[in-house]
Amino acid sequence: MTEQSYKPRVLVVDDEPQILESIRALLEDDFEVLVSTDATEAVELLKNAQIAVILADQRMPKLTGGEFLARAREICDATRILITGYVDIDALIRAVNDGQIHSYVPKPWEPANLKVTVFKAASYAREISQRKKAAEIVAHQQEALARSEAAYRRQTKILRSVLDSMGDGVLVTDDSGKVVLLNPSAEQMVGRAATGTHQSQWVERYGIYVPGTDKPYPADELPLARAMRGETADGIELYIRNDYKPEGMFVSVSVRPLKDDGGEIKGGVAVVRDITLAKSTEDILRQAKEEAERANRAKSEFLSRMSHELRTPLNSILGFAQLLALADLAVPHQNHVQQILKGGYHLLELINEVLDLARIEAGRLSMSPEPVQIKDAVKEALDLVRPIASSRNITLSADLSVYGDRHVQADRQRLKQVLLNLLSNAIKFNRSNGLVVLRCEETRNQRLRIEVADTGTGIDEEGLKKIFIPFERLGADRNAVEGTGLGLALSKRMIEAMGGTIGVQSTAGVGSKFFFELSLVEHSAEQKVDRDFPAGLTGQGASYEGTILYIEDNLSNIRLIEQILARYPGVHLLEAMQGQLGLDLANTHAPDWILLDLHLPDMPGEEVLRNLRRDPRTEGIPVTVLSADATPSQIGRLKTAGAREYLTKPLDVRQMIALLEETLRRDQPEEHPGERASEYSRPPERGGQPGKSARWTPEAITLAGLPAELLQQLLNAVQDGEKDRLDELIAAVANQDSQSAGALKELADTYEYDALTNLLTEASQ
Repeated sequence: MTEQSYKPRVLVVDDEPQILESIRALLEDDFEVLVSTDATEAVELLKNAQIAVILADQRMPKLTGGEFLARAREICDATRILITGYVDIDALIRAVNDGQIHSYVPKPWEPANLKVTVFKAASYAREISQRKKAAEIVAHQQEALARSEAAYRRQTKILRSVLDSMGDGVLVTDDSGKVVLLNPSAEQMVGRAATGTHQSQWVERYGIYVPGTDKPYPADELPLARAMRGETADGIELYIRNDYKPEGMFVSVSVRPLKDDGGEIKGGVAVVRDITLAKSTEDILRQAKEEAERANRAKSEFLSRMSHELRTPLNSILGFAQLLALADLAVPHQNHVQQILKGGYHLLELINEVLDLARIEAGRLSMSPEPVQIKDAVKEALDLVRPIASSRNITLSADLSVYGDRHVQADRQRLKQVLLNLLSNAIKFNRSNGLVVLRCEETRNQRLRIEVADTGTGIDEEGLKKIFIPFERLGADRNAVEGTGLGLALSKRMIEAMGGTIGVQSTAGVGSKFFFELSLVEHSAEQKVDRDFPAGLTGQGASYEGTILYIEDNLSNIRLIEQILARYPGVHLLEAMQGQLGLDLANTHAPDWILLDLHLPDMPGEEVLRNLRRDPRTEGIPVTVLSADATPSQIGRLKTAGAREYLTKPLDVRQMIALLEETLRRDQPEEHPGERASEYSRPPERGGQPGKSARWTPEAITLAGLPAELLQQLLNAVQDGEKDRLDELIAAVANQDSQSAGALKELADTYEYDALTNLLTEASQ
């Protein structure tokens, strides 16, 4: 059999004939494929057939795939691959480490991936076979040399024939370090004159370098030098550049010492493989991956900017359409206006979802993971969709009796958005008088599975492949079902961003079941402020007044402080989700107390603390650090830097309230530090609700002091959607008015371009 016609033999063992035939059809052009539905018969087949690769399904009636491959290991050297639908990674890793299998292929397998895996396995089997055969021949030749000259010549001829046919280079040295044998492949790498060369000359004469550098390879660390010291080594990479290979080449070298019958080292043998092409392929693949990632980022940025550029004219369209709707128009004209509004709001929904999708793909969608009680999130979502279900005569059913009180690690708002997407789809695509059922169950690995099932028309197999593709509506346009085709794509990315998985099962004509899984977590009762608020510490809330600045980027932590302060009508809360914004607010508002988190997106909390203590305007304001790091060295360092207290998370609410009351008690009339700030800089009271946090709004700042030219440049950057240019201009504003710059930056970073446009337009007039 010639080299060109040789086909490695592959044995496939599976108790399902259709799977055997699909794998045979996939591989038969390149391999000689044997199949068996009986693992016991396959064991007997291995005793008589030369097999290069074995593929075995895990679940079989007589022997499992693992048991069969364990027996196969005792019979032959074939590369063993397990096909399994299980995801017990630890068990698979143990099987690989124990030598039971070489690798595994998860179900459902992709044909291209399976074929590549088999090619690699066959190549590996052939390489092992060649190396084993070469090593056996070389060892046999070593023994034959001691017996007779005739045997020596005979075995030398056999060895030469084998070596000459090998694509890998083979070099053999004697005990003095001189090269005594080269096969043709090795001669092409280093030249025929290499025979007789001493090891001290190898690096210079052969041009051997450390890969990726121009540094000569250390002579005493060369693979053959190590073999002559009795070491064995595999896969050592070298770079060779000499007169025979002026373009240079990468090689992988495996070496073994040559020993006589008494175990004395008599030289070394090296098998050298040219891996230059493989290296080039790796570089090409890496560059292609980087290019694809750059293209994906560019696409996401383009979608984001286009979304914002569309929002500006859409604001005018919807605004004037609403004015027309208020006018006394004829009925046909009113219908026309309603169509404009309906289409405009649909386009606005599409733009918002495109923006969310772009943020997720660009890695810029903010997440605030926290323990979320599943029944609370489900109840909120059901309350929102119940009117829609009622209008369509759809019955909603939720079974939360067992797992409703459990908590999952999720972003509360994003979890509710996913539930709304799945529930609204189940309603919209349901039949009249249909049913939607939501249920939960615990799965393996401490995860909770939430399922939403409907009795609609279902999704065919082709549709299931496209269901999570953005803008794919699966014929919803023909069914007059409103939507953007982005809800499920967004849900998938949000669930994955929260560390979960999402999927769908459907039968055409019967209905669909969408499900997702999130990690279960234990929930501390310390955060349940409203239900278990400490007694005896809040009876005289009216006796305390002042302003608290909380510098924190986690929304759940901010909500906790808001709940605590709800008992104190005279206390106002300022929040800053960035360190620099917190410094600006501290300078402007002169709060009575500052709460500081250490992990902020733009600068370390410790740096914020040092800046507060260096500034004469804020050096006297008490600062309390809130952190999950409870190490004594950390606490000592922060107190030395100027923190009055250091509270560890999760917070002791009693301790927090005691500090609040100690800091803000007003026993004697005195000037409130917050009154030192100008009236316009006072935090706005949101609807007169004490204890609520105040966020930047256009009404809370003024830009009147900025030059008209700078205002126009800012407005142009917003209208053109040039985020980088906008950031540069806001930095210029900071040199003149840090408070205004902080407000502008917060609006820009959250892409509130409509608010920015209104604010800058009013300031320019």
